Amino acid sequence: MKLKQVLFSIVEFVIVVAITICVFRFVAIPIRIDGSSMENTLHDSDIALINAIGVNEDHIDRFDVVVAYSDQLDEKIIKRVIGLPGETIAFVNDVLYVDGEIVVQDFLDEDFVEASKATYNVDNFTEDFEVTLGEDEYFLMGDNRLRSTDSRVLGAFSIDDIIGFKGLVIYPFDSIQWLD
Repeated sequence: MKLKQVLFSIVEFVIVVAITICVFRFVAIPIRIDGSSMENTLHDSDIALINAIGVNEDHIDRFDVVVAYSDQLDEKIIKRVIGLPGETIAFVNDVLYVDGEIVVQDFLDEDFVEASKATYNVDNFTEDFEVTLGEDEYFLMGDNRLRSTDSRVLGAFSIDDIIGFKGLVIYPFDSIQWLD
């Protein structure tokens, strides 16, 4: 009888572990923020669960927070979608233009932007540039433009590189928030 209970406990444990691995690999990807590239939205050492279900062209929108795999860095990075396939993205004097039209970046904290520019003694939070994306290319940038390694350096990402989008910051507890 005791052997049966031990075997049942082992099987139960293996099933729980298998389900947990599947959930954290295919449903909600746990990610620890490393660095300041997403300040003031996400902070170094924050822990978030990122949605891994439904990652395709129909579900990725401008300004979504995404996790992408960078071949050049050989790691997962968390950034914000700025440009969508086929668009021309330009920054001129900290203003975002998409196909020649101004697009407001409401997610940026103006006080943080101004403090960052003062800290690094620069005139622009985002250096001027222009890029035209291909049909399967997404332009990703960190919210802390002065401290982010993103598509400006790494190039555009394909939908296959994006492994999760949106999510929930779960730690520290005083920073719990939805990531849209």
